[in-house]
Formats: sequence, structure tokens, C-alpha cells
Amino acid sequence: MAHGGNVWQGQGPGEWLDFSANIRPEGPPAWVCAALRDGARDAAYYPDLHMRREKEALARCLGVKTEMTCPTAGGIAALELAARLDTTGALILTPCFSEYAAFAIHQGHKTRTVSLLYAKHAVRDLACVREALFAGCTVWLCNPLNPVGVAFPREQVLQLLADVECVGGWLVVDEAFIEYCPEHSVVTEVAGHERLLVAGSMTKILGIPGVRLGYLCAQPRVLDGLAPYQRPWELNCFAAAVLRALPEHLPERAADAVRNAQRREMLRNGLEQLGAFAYPSEAAFVLADFARPVHPLAEAMRVRGILVRECMDFAGIDDGCHLRLAVKEEAAQKKLLAAMQEVIVCGENP
Repeated sequence: MAHGGNVWQGQGPGEWLDFSANIRPEGPPAWVCAALRDGARDAAYYPDLHMRREKEALARCLGVKTEMTCPTAGGIAALELAARLDTTGALILTPCFSEYAAFAIHQGHKTRTVSLLYAKHAVRDLACVREALFAGCTVWLCNPLNPVGVAFPREQVLQLLADVECVGGWLVVDEAFIEYCPEHSVVTEVAGHERLLVAGSMTKILGIPGVRLGYLCAQPRVLDGLAPYQRPWELNCFAAAVLRALPEHLPERAADAVRNAQRREMLRNGLEQLGAFAYPSEAAFVLADFARPVHPLAEAMRVRGILVRECMDFAGIDDGCHLRLAVKEEAAQKKLLAAMQEVIVCGENP
């Protein structure tokens, strides 16, 4: 399973407590639901090909100029666009989202990797990437890092960008979870750096993965070069309505991030009490190393109606001992931890 969120097995989503996908636990907030209802009124019409109002709203949210924004059908569509850059190859910083390599390979690009993990449970400084750079390469960085959760300070990212610029390359920063730690974002730097592209996703913190809403930010000349590869009517009426409403609700989104941080620490503490190592995280998930095979644990959770994310497709943590677990509301996390405790104790005392 290359992605989480497989709730369409069995009788459907209502059957599962899903810790495998990192979505707002309460689902979409009330204002998003209202925007979706408003969007339904436009379902009889083709969306605006140029996404004019949506670009203006996105620019307000991100603090960039309108001409530097490109709304997309989810963050993955933004990444697919970025893979169209004229490049000599992809340098992928792992562990990471599997689609970076998939898109690069689809475009016929050679791919190399640099692991950001070393020793046991340690994360490298981004300076480690410098020696691996090659002329004209595209570097793919997820910040905060999925599935680890660590966030790199913007100063490190900007130094990496300077190194990339020195070799005439591109830096694509996937900020899919940046709303949970906005101080690390480099999106406002696109104005001064032609070789920087920033992708993002709004589906996680707004609880709308089925709506598909993301973005790509870059300088206008770069976006113009990628525009022929973007599908017409990129945003459907529902995604467009949510994006137009978002600028008036940024404080609510920030409050969700604060609540997520509190819940995340509860989850980390609970996992450590079970004997796992829980990586420090600034995202909407926690990566845990159980130092033993976790597939039996994952299957036991599944029997109990709980989905968790095994990490066998993430380079560097594909030892069968890691789980990535979404941050959820307190009651759900207590249920998860209690179920894990029961399974672990039974396994140790058959």
C-alpha cells in the first residue's frame, strides 16, 4: 500500500477509525461545509479557466503576488506539474512521498537519492545534500518531512536553495503539512528566487481530501512554462468555493494547528509508554519505531476496525518496524493506544 486512507475496503469509511491518513479529525469545519454548499450552485457551469478569483484568494492566504500562484487539484497535481521542469535529473531527499520518484521516472529523468536519516533515529542537517548536487538537477524536499514529521528551519532550506542555485538546478519544496508549522515556510521567497517552487495541499488541515485542493507557487515565467501541462478547469466548483472563502478563516486554521500540536504530544507520549521510539514531529502525524515487526500489530488493529500506516515503501525506514500514525482527537487516540497495549501485552504473554 503506497498511500494511507484506504477506507473503501469492507463496508466503507464508516467502518474504520483511520489513523493511516493525516486528515483533520473532526472533518471539514462548518465554514468549509457552507462553502461546499455554495459551490454546488455553480455545478451547472464550467469553472473559470483562468481561476482569477481563486488565484487572488490563494495569494492573500500565502502572502505572495497573484501571478505567482497556481491552484491545483490537490497537492499531487502541483507535484506532477513541477516534475515537468527542464532538468538533468531528480535528487530526492528520503524518506519521502513515493510520487516524487514516480513522476520523475515517468518524465524519463534519472533519479538519485540522499537519505536524511543517519545512525538510529537521527535526522541530518540539509547541508548534507550539498555534495550530492549535480548540474541542472531538481531537488525534491518535503518540509515538514513525511513520514518522519521533523521540520527543517527555513534558514536551512534557504541555504540548500543557494547551493542548488550554484549548480543551476531547481528546488521543489513540498509544504503539504506546513500549516502545522508555518514559521518554516519558504513560500514568500519565490519572489526573489526563480529556481524555487513551493507546492502545498489544503486538504489535510481542512479535512477535505475528496475535494482536491492544492497549489504551486513560483515566479510567473516558471509557471507560464508549466501552464501547457495543466489540465483545463483544474479546480471543480467545490474546491474553488472553499479556496475563495479561505482568506476569511485563516485564524480558525491556525487554531486547528495549535490543537493538533497538543494532541500530537499526547500521542507521542502514549507511544513511548508502549515502548516505541516516537520521532519528534511538527506535522499531523507521528512516526514510531517499535523495534519489532509491526505487521502483526497492524493486522490486529485492522481486525479491531483501526487502520494504521506501515512504512515499507519509505526508504530508510522500510525495516518492518515502523508505523506512521495520524494525530486525532483525544478519545480516538485513547482507543488506539488501549488497543495497541492489549495486542502488545497478549503478544508478550501468549
